[in-house]
Amino acid sequence: MAIPDHFTIQFGKNFEQSVQQLTSRFQKAAIIDTSCSGEAVTFNYDLPVDDNETTGERLARTNLQEIGTFKRWLRPRKFDLATYDIPFDEVLLAPTIMGGGRHINAHSAAYGRRMDKVFIDGLLGTNYTGTEGVTPAEIPTANNVAVDWNAPGMTDANSGLIVDKIIEAIGILADNESYGDDAEARGISLWGALTPRMERSLLYAANASSGSTANRLFSKDFMPPVLDEKGRIKFFLGVNWIRSGNLPVDPADSTVQFASVWTSDAVKLGVWKAKETRVSERADLKYATQFFSEYSFNACRTEDKKVVKIATKNNL
Repeated sequence: MAIPDHFTIQFGKNFEQSVQQLTSRFQKAAIIDTSCSGEAVTFNYDLPVDDNETTGERLARTNLQEIGTFKRWLRPRKFDLATYDIPFDEVLLAPTIMGGGRHINAHSAAYGRRMDKVFIDGLLGTNYTGTEGVTPAEIPTANNVAVDWNAPGMTDANSGLIVDKIIEAIGILADNESYGDDAEARGISLWGALTPRMERSLLYAANASSGSTANRLFSKDFMPPVLDEKGRIKFFLGVNWIRSGNLPVDPADSTVQFASVWTSDAVKLGVWKAKETRVSERADLKYATQFFSEYSFNACRTEDKKVVKIATKNNL
């Protein structure tokens, strides 16, 4: 059946974003430095020194100590994104290409996702130290919770993210003096990252009818988690939790993925250039409208001992 001539064909005026992450989730968990410039920046840290017990001897020789330091290097990573609309579309779809329109929204979403990927790389990946900034630094073995880790006396077969692993991760940070009463007094808090699957692992354990982890998640003896209005874990065991599907997978075993717990002063996010979007005409492309965004930043750990990696099975 043909459409009658007196019917007006109407087109939708708005574009909806397809399924994707639209904003940065991890930016709030970093120390942000927007003054970065040049080919690299360094963050310098003083190492601890110990005092000497004196014998009371008069005119004793003074033992001078030099305060040791170490550097953490950060080099800029640069990113850009270009999209376009043809001149015909520019007239008919003006609301979608102006500020806040489909192009600006798409670029902002890509920027947020990239920032989280860079944050995670800096949090759990290889950092660089040394005089020249070429010495690789990894999270210490002692700051790793193994995939099959169990608390003493426990024999739980669940190798996903369980309450005991989180308790162990927080304990490791306390053993390192990375977190505790002194850190809390300075305003330091704890952050954690988990995937939606890891979150389900915790919630499944809470509903188990038996086993060492059964009902421990919501037991008042273990500080029940604060859930948001959707029933997702927001705060648990003193940790502010962030969900992300971009957490790294063990290169030696694709079924193992890493969660993490870290202190709020553990990650530096250095910004060389904030996101800037230019709108221009492309004479070489029949005057198409181009949207070009560019930005530059990178992230690193301030100290390796302030971050704990938790290995979990991601196929549970």
